[in-house]
Amino acid sequence: MTIVARFRAELQASQGVSHRQLSLADGPRRLRCDLDQCDALAATVYRLVLESSELAHVDAPTLQRLSGELAGRVNYLLEPLAPIETDALGCVVQMRSAPPQADDDGRRYYELLVSRGGSLEICRYEQVPGQARRRIPAVLTHEVAVRLADDFARSLDSLARSAAP
Repeated sequence: MTIVARFRAELQASQGVSHRQLSLADGPRRLRCDLDQCDALAATVYRLVLESSELAHVDAPTLQRLSGELAGRVNYLLEPLAPIETDALGCVVQMRSAPPQADDDGRRYYELLVSRGGSLEICRYEQVPGQARRRIPAVLTHEVAVRLADDFARSLDSLARSAAP
């Protein structure tokens, strides 16, 4: 059973559970999900991370290509994601909702970090005027959470294929 299929099963088994961290491993990959709440259809998720040693030695241009691929794949969230900044020295690409969700109470947005060493991590933030931003749970249907995990894994598969001689 793939890590994504196991994640789907863990979400289903987590119905009615609060404050649980899911952690699944498969070869060089480890999928972690910090759940706040989970019911039959959706979960509130503080963080979804796919870590992999496959990103351990990639350079900034490779991470930029990976983030571009992710921006094309992950087109089903509340707001589309786009790369906004690359830290070439730290080898991290920061992606955010473009544009963020905004109203009189502030802005809410997804942030996806693509990091050498290496992980793909998505979180949701809220920025209230006059206050520091804070992480908030993202409400994701099980289908969307599993699709995110699968898109992360497929992007790493694509990276591995492009690096093969």
